[in-house]
Amino acid sequence: MTFPIIDVSKQSVAEFESQCTRSRAWQFVAWYRVVRPLLVFGIWFLAVRYIRWCLEHATPEEVSLEAFVPIIIGVAAVSATLIVWTIARQIDLFHSGRLRRMNDGARAADEAAAPPQAELPVTAAAGRCLVAYHDDDGMISHVVSMPEYARQTA
Repeated sequence: MTFPIIDVSKQSVAEFESQCTRSRAWQFVAWYRVVRPLLVFGIWFLAVRYIRWCLEHATPEEVSLEAFVPIIIGVAAVSATLIVWTIARQIDLFHSGRLRRMNDGARAADEAAAPPQAELPVTAAAGRCLVAYHDDDGMISHVVSMPEYARQTA
């Protein structure tokens, strides 16, 4: 059973019941709203307690600035790499997006000359379903709603 990645924790029991039994729906709601958040909170709580215990039982040499400098430099290097990578990717997407918009303009002119297609009936739930198109690199090139996708395939 698959659920939307973003909305799953906000679904009600009735929404889960449309896809499974009532008891299974209650299990999903309990997992996504109670058990999973408590599990995440518990893991963070235990991590904080462990770090506190380590710092309380460390020798003065282990908590000196000289001991933390290599760690700080490593974290700064990884952060700088991620920032540069993100900026470079955004610049690349900007340039490829401009090229795609130029191609879309030519494609829109071709579609304007084609006869219009008949409108398909649209259900209320279909508006939340999306279809993602991918380019050759595996990145999402564009996303369309399910009614629009149905019109394109008809």
